[in-house]
Amino acid sequence: MSATASPPRRPPSAPDPPPGQSGAPDAVPDIRRRPRVWRILLGCAIVIAFSAATTVVVIKGEIKNLAHDLSFNGAVKVSRGSLAPVGFGDPQTLLLVGNDQRKHTTTSPVLPHSNEMLLVRIDPSEPWISMMSIPRELQVLIQTPGGPVTTRLNAALTYGGTSLLVSTIRQLTGLPINHVVMIDFNHFKTAVDNIGCVYSTVDRRYYHVNVPGDPQQYQEINLQPGYQRMCGVQALQFVSYRHGDTSLVRDARDQDFLLDVKKEYGPSLTDIGTIHKFESVFGHTVQVDRGLQTSSGVENLLGTLISSESLRVRQVQFQVTLQPTGANACSCDTASPQQIAASVHSFLHGADAIPKRSTAAAARAVHHHSVAAKLPLVPISGVGLDPARGAATSLPFPLEYPRVQDAGGSFEPVTHRNYLIHAPDGSAYPAYVAVFSAGQLGQYYDVQGTTWTGAPMFANPDQTVTVGSRTYSLYYSGAHLMLVAWFEHGAVYWVHNSLTDAVLNGELLAIAEQTTPVGTPGRPGSPVGGTSALGHTRLSAVVVPTRIGGTATKTTLAETIGSIGGLLTLIAVPLLCFGLLRRRRELSTLRNDLHETLTREAQLRSRLQARRR
Repeated sequence: MSATASPPRRPPSAPDPPPGQSGAPDAVPDIRRRPRVWRILLGCAIVIAFSAATTVVVIKGEIKNLAHDLSFNGAVKVSRGSLAPVGFGDPQTLLLVGNDQRKHTTTSPVLPHSNEMLLVRIDPSEPWISMMSIPRELQVLIQTPGGPVTTRLNAALTYGGTSLLVSTIRQLTGLPINHVVMIDFNHFKTAVDNIGCVYSTVDRRYYHVNVPGDPQQYQEINLQPGYQRMCGVQALQFVSYRHGDTSLVRDARDQDFLLDVKKEYGPSLTDIGTIHKFESVFGHTVQVDRGLQTSSGVENLLGTLISSESLRVRQVQFQVTLQPTGANACSCDTASPQQIAASVHSFLHGADAIPKRSTAAAARAVHHHSVAAKLPLVPISGVGLDPARGAATSLPFPLEYPRVQDAGGSFEPVTHRNYLIHAPDGSAYPAYVAVFSAGQLGQYYDVQGTTWTGAPMFANPDQTVTVGSRTYSLYYSGAHLMLVAWFEHGAVYWVHNSLTDAVLNGELLAIAEQTTPVGTPGRPGSPVGGTSALGHTRLSAVVVPTRIGGTATKTTLAETIGSIGGLLTLIAVPLLCFGLLRRRRELSTLRNDLHETLTREAQLRSRLQARRR
């Protein structure tokens, strides 16, 4: 979904101070539907007794361990009735909260307030696990203890704690919340270090240092662009930065980091030791509601996750109208009832199917035709290629560079960087990145290359398309292309979309197709192949929708330090449980066997009592 075009943005401020149905999914069958015949039950009694008992110990033990780990930091205080009850395997909605309460900043203490409110919907009957951030600056009516107040949504935590935040979100969206997971500023940093750091893409250069006496005092940050391994301090800077972009970009940055965590660590959770490690890290990092500190609550959530193990995660953008500073009393962004309803509907039922067929057709059209009029691209001039030629001389592999760029961002300079990516085994791989503007505030796309062809980013593409001599690996976020990668010259090259996928699918494919070698590795040279004249590029007339939304302008005032976001909280879904999800058949069989055994036991006891009488 796209946000309404916005006038100039204003910095987020701290909240105002407080005033004076679901059924069991088909994937986990009803345990009463498959009664065993007497012959099978009697003939396998000993086997069932031992194998079922062993599996009970393992599964129940893991559930008990996870419930115990989730009790480490105490329970989130939520009043009775605030959270909706849920059964085994039922659809569930989780609220993941980033609490930015801190003892002090550069100026004064920060009261509890939620700088990230990420909803995660797990419904086995739908094709996706959906996650949607609700903008912290959204204007809402909060029913505070002192009376109704119209202000930013993130102030609800300040006014009345988690219960008021949950009730305000329920009133806003109509969505019942089943569980709450909360993380704070410091725990996130430690958790990223403990899991072993995360490979993720920094989309642009981030830099700010507070100078004494300068009124612009906000979060310090120093990150270079490119795909890299980020540990606690760097990861915290990346996901918590709240300056120079919009709330939609910030939320997308948080979610992208979470998906990188899932992609890197999810497949590795296949053994019990690894699961225990992540359970411990997660339990020491977050606070959860009391329901997730009980074996029954964890078991019910696992039932839902087990039924959803094959589902992909999709990002849903909350529809919001970004407002300039002073547009209303709280400098809030706004959303109409229609925008809210559309956001909720997409969150619950949106399909966003991967458009594999149309994307493949578009990729071939881009390659074989020579009309560029309907793509929002402009050629990169010969002078524009000079920095790339210079960068190519210090790389041991060919530097590939696009001959076209997004028309809306062509007025901004391109950032070039050659660097090393350090793999987990300590190996260092040469890499480069070129950062291009997508023409909107906070929107940048990257063209990159490295000799580390086995990086986690390139595992399991959603689609491959062979066009000419290249085979493109395509990775989607919902229906949007997030990444286009290809392997040649002993290296991997890729075009990475902006944080909110501002570059449309046809345009991203065209940029990838027009990315060719420039210069000569190890020594100065001239471009290899291709021309910079638009008339000579092979761009297609494939119909590509025009970009929605206008050009936003930069903020004029400093923003306060942002939150750590939803971030590691989503590890509860993609990380901690992925190992257990692999036991789907075991658990389903166990529940059937256990139910039948208990039923048989009850029958025998009843007959025994009847005989004694």
